[in-house]
Amino acid sequence: MAEPTLADVLAALKTLSADMATMQADMAVMKQEKSTSSPGGSGEHRAEGPLPDHLPKHKRWDFPRFDGTTDPLLFLNKCDAYFRQHRTMAEERVWMASYHLDEVAQL
Repeated sequence: MAEPTLADVLAALKTLSADMATMQADMAVMKQEKSTSSPGGSGEHRAEGPLPDHLPKHKRWDFPRFDGTTDPLLFLNKCDAYFRQHRTMAEERVWMASYHLDEVAQL
């Protein structure tokens, strides 16, 4: 693949500059619209924008333990629910579950 020439870089820079100017103008319009469209005093507050990255935790969950004497499917289902609630990364799940094995299951 050939390296871009100085003319190519300048053309790309001009395009980016034009795009940036367009975005700045759009943002100014959006800010103006937001400031002029205030709530009508109904006392209702609506959150705008994306949802937060975290969910409120109402109860601290203890990680389930498994000793090998009961049905492992119950343990796996509880682990899955725990991982979803705490948004545990996939690469940490096996290590975390193996740390909570007891007695025969640990062997």
